[in-house]
Amino acid sequence: MSAAAIESLPLPPADPVRVINRSVRCFIFGLVGAVPCFGLGMVWLAFKLYRDIAAETGEPVKLYPLYLTSVSGVWVAAACGVNDLPMGVLADAIVLVVLQFLFIRQQYVRNAPTEWNPARHLMYWGLGLANLGSILSALTVLLVIYVLLQT
Repeated sequence: MSAAAIESLPLPPADPVRVINRSVRCFIFGLVGAVPCFGLGMVWLAFKLYRDIAAETGEPVKLYPLYLTSVSGVWVAAACGVNDLPMGVLADAIVLVVLQFLFIRQQYVRNAPTEWNPARHLMYWGLGLANLGSILSALTVLLVIYVLLQT
C-alpha cells in the first residue's frame, strides 16, 4: 500500500459565505451564553462552532490555556468557598476573566488562518463571551451554595 493511498483527502476550500455566517452565529451563541446559568447550552455551542470554523479555515486551535486556568480557578474558588471567603471567590473570578481574556487576545493576534475570514473577530468575541458566561455561571452557583450554607 502506498503512502498516497493512506493519506486522507484534502479538505475543499472554505465557502466564505458559510464561514461568515457561522462566525456571526458563534458570536450570537456567545452573547446568549454570557447569561449566567441559563446560557450554558449556548456556551457549549459557541465553543463547538469556534472549533468547527477554525478547522474549516485552517486556523490552529489552542484552548489548553483556557482549560488549565479554568481548572485552577475552580480549585481556588472551591478552596475559598470551603474556607468561608466569598470575596476570594469574586476575586478569583475577576482574575480568571482577565487571564482568559489575555489568552484569547494573544491567540487572536498570533494565529493566522489559511483561509481568509472577514468575520474572524466575531468568532473570537463569541468565544470570549461564551467563556465569560461559563465563569459567571460557576461564580453564581458557588455564591448560591455559599448563601445557602450560611442560613
